[in-house]
Amino acid sequence: MTIPSEPPPSTHDLGAIIGRVQSRYIRAAPPREVFEPLLTDLLHWTGSEYGFLADVLHDDRGAPFLRIEVLTNIAWDDATRALVERHASGEPQDAVEFHNLKTLFGAAIVSGEVVISNTPGTDPRRGGLPPGHPPMHGFLGVPLFHGGEMVGMLGLANRAGGYDQALVDHLQPLFTSVAAICGAVRAERERRAAEQALREQQEQLQGTFDLAGVGIVQLSLDGTPRMINQRLCELLGRTREQQMRLRSEDVTHPDDLPTELAWRAKLLRGELAQYRTNKRYLHADGHAIWVNANMTLVRGPDGSPDYLIGVIEDITERMLAEAALRSSQQRFLDLVNSVDGIFWEADLEAQCFTYVSERAEAITGYPVSQWMEPLFWSSHVHPDDRDHAMREVIAAQVGGSAQAIEYRFLASQNRVMWMSSLVTVIPVEGGKRLLRGLIIDTTARKRAEQAELAAMAALRANAAKTEFLSRMSHELRTPLNAVLGFSQLLALDTAQPLSPSQQARVQHISQAGAHLLAMINDVLDLSRIESGGVALLPTTVPVHIVINEALTMVAPAAGSAGVSVQIDRAVPALAHVTTCVRADHLRLRQVLVNLLSNAIKYNRPGGSVTLRWPVDEAAGLVHLQVHDTGIGLTATQQEHLFEPFNRLGIERSGIEGTGIGLVITQRLVQLMGGQMSVDSVVGEGSCFTASLPLARAAGAPGVA
Repeated sequence: MTIPSEPPPSTHDLGAIIGRVQSRYIRAAPPREVFEPLLTDLLHWTGSEYGFLADVLHDDRGAPFLRIEVLTNIAWDDATRALVERHASGEPQDAVEFHNLKTLFGAAIVSGEVVISNTPGTDPRRGGLPPGHPPMHGFLGVPLFHGGEMVGMLGLANRAGGYDQALVDHLQPLFTSVAAICGAVRAERERRAAEQALREQQEQLQGTFDLAGVGIVQLSLDGTPRMINQRLCELLGRTREQQMRLRSEDVTHPDDLPTELAWRAKLLRGELAQYRTNKRYLHADGHAIWVNANMTLVRGPDGSPDYLIGVIEDITERMLAEAALRSSQQRFLDLVNSVDGIFWEADLEAQCFTYVSERAEAITGYPVSQWMEPLFWSSHVHPDDRDHAMREVIAAQVGGSAQAIEYRFLASQNRVMWMSSLVTVIPVEGGKRLLRGLIIDTTARKRAEQAELAAMAALRANAAKTEFLSRMSHELRTPLNAVLGFSQLLALDTAQPLSPSQQARVQHISQAGAHLLAMINDVLDLSRIESGGVALLPTTVPVHIVINEALTMVAPAAGSAGVSVQIDRAVPALAHVTTCVRADHLRLRQVLVNLLSNAIKYNRPGGSVTLRWPVDEAAGLVHLQVHDTGIGLTATQQEHLFEPFNRLGIERSGIEGTGIGLVITQRLVQLMGGQMSVDSVVGEGSCFTASLPLARAAGAPGVA
C-alpha cells in the first residue's frame, strides 16, 4: 500500500468512510480489500503520512503480538521492500508480525488504552526506529475492542499538528465499526481453520481408526457412541457390544463429569472448535483410568453440529508418576520454604544461580526470576563488602570446604541487609562443580548488636553528663548561695541601711541569682529524669486535692500579674471529689504548678486561666487541661515547644524563664504513663493537656 498524496477529505466524509468499509465487508470482500481502502481514507482524512491496521493475536504462552492486515508502503531499503512485497502476497506464511511490545504501539496493546505521542523521539515508551526508517514526528495508537476483547489495533503517524483526544473522540464511530469488522473477520478465520482441521482429521481418521494405538470414539451429540475402536474397548475392559450400549457420561468419573459436560456444551455452542482435557474413565472392574481426551466437533454440510470425534490416550502411569513427583517436590519445597532463609544453587562457570528458593522475594524484595540473572548476587553485595565476599567464595571453590560469609546485601527499596551465607562446593558429572548454600537474613541480629553497643555508649555518655551536671551545679550553688545570702544581709541591714538606688541594685542581684539557681535546679531535675534517676511513687491521686494544692502555690503569682485563675464550673460537682488519676502525687503537683505558672506568666494583663479535667471513660484517661487567654503559639512554635532551652523567641519579651520547664513537665507526664499535648490559637490563647491514666477512689461511685 502506497503513501496517500491527495488532500484529506472534509469532516462530513467520515460517515461515508464508515459506510464504504461496512459495504465492502457486507459484500464479503477479502479482508485486505476491506481494510486497504479504509486505511487510505483514514490517512487522507487525518492528514497522516503512514499507518497500519493489525490483528491482535496471542502466542502459545498467551502473550499478545501484532499481525499486520494492511500497512503503508514506507520501505526504505531492500530488506523492507522485500518484507512489504511478501506481505502484499497475502499468504499466511508471509504475514508481518511484531512480538516486541516495548514500543509505542506495544504500549497501546499492553495498556488497552489509546496512545498519543507527539514527541515519539523522547517518549519513554518508544522502542526506537530501525536505521533508515522514515522519521516519526507523531504517533496515534488505537486498540480496537469488540465484545470486551482486543481484536485489533490501528496506528497512524506524522499528522501535521500532531494528534489529540478530540481527534480520537471524533473518529470513535469509525473505530467501533472497524473493531466489529475485525472481530467478525477473526471469528470467520477461526471457524474456517477449525473446519479445515476437522476435515483433515477425518481423512486421517478413516485410515487409522482401527489400527490406532490410542482409543478413538465417534459420539452422537447426546454422548451415545456411534463407533469405537478396539484399543478403547481394551482400555475400558469391555467388549465392543458392551461399550456401544454405554454413553460417555456412563463411563466418566462422577467428579470429572461436570467439567466434561461444560466443555462439550461450549463445543456445541460454537465457542470452541475442539478441546483437550485430562479426565478419568471408569474401568469395567470399577477402578479409575486417567486419559487425555481430545474432543472435536464435526459439523454437517449446513454448518450445524453433527457428531463428536474423541481421541483417548491412556496416561494413568504418567499421571501416577507425576503425582508422586509433585508430592516429592512439594515436600522438598515445603521443607525449603519453611526455613527462614534462601536455599540456592549456582553454576560457577556461568556465574549465575540455577535454583533459588521462593523465600528470596519475601526476604530481599527481588523475585526469583531476577535472582537467576547472571552476576545478580555479586552486583547486589554491598560495594564495601564485595571483595571480601568474593574472596570467600573463591576460597570455597579452591579448598573444596564449606565457607561461612557475612556481608551486607543491597535489597529492594534501597534497603541494606546483613546476610550470612554458608557456601558448599558440590562436584557433578564431567568434572563440573556447583555451589550450594543457604543465605540467612541476620539484619535483626546485627541491628540488635549495634543497638546494644549504641545503648551502652549512650548510657556511658548519659552517666558522664549527669556526673558533670551534678558537679557543675554543686560548684555553682556554693558561690551562688553566698551571693544570695550576702544580698539578703545587705537588704536587711538596719544599722547601715542602703540607699534606694543601692536597694534596687541588691534586689536585682537577688532576682538574677534566684533565676540562675532555678535554672540550675531545672537542669539537674531534667538530667535526673533523662538518666532514670527520678523515682516515682504511683498512687491513686484525687484530682481535686492536687489541683487545690497547685492553685494555692500559684495564687501569689496570679495576684501580682493581675490574672484570675478558676476552675471550670461546667465540671459536675461529683467529679470534683471522685475523679482520680494514677500518678505520683508530688510530681503531678509539680506538673500542674509548671503549667499554671506558664499560663500566668505568658498571659495578658487582666487575663484568665481556667482548669478543666474531663474524663474519657472509653480510653481510661483523665485530661487535665489548663486554658489561658495569653498570646498563643504559632504552628512553628508548637513544633519546637518541647525542645530544651528553646524559649521560642519569648526571651526577647523580657519575661524570665529557662526554656526547660515544659520539657520537664512533658517528661514527668510520660514517666507517669501519660501524654502531653497543646492546642493554641495566636492572639486567643493556649490549652495545655496532660492526659493521665484514670483511677478510682476507694468507694467512689461509677460516675467520674
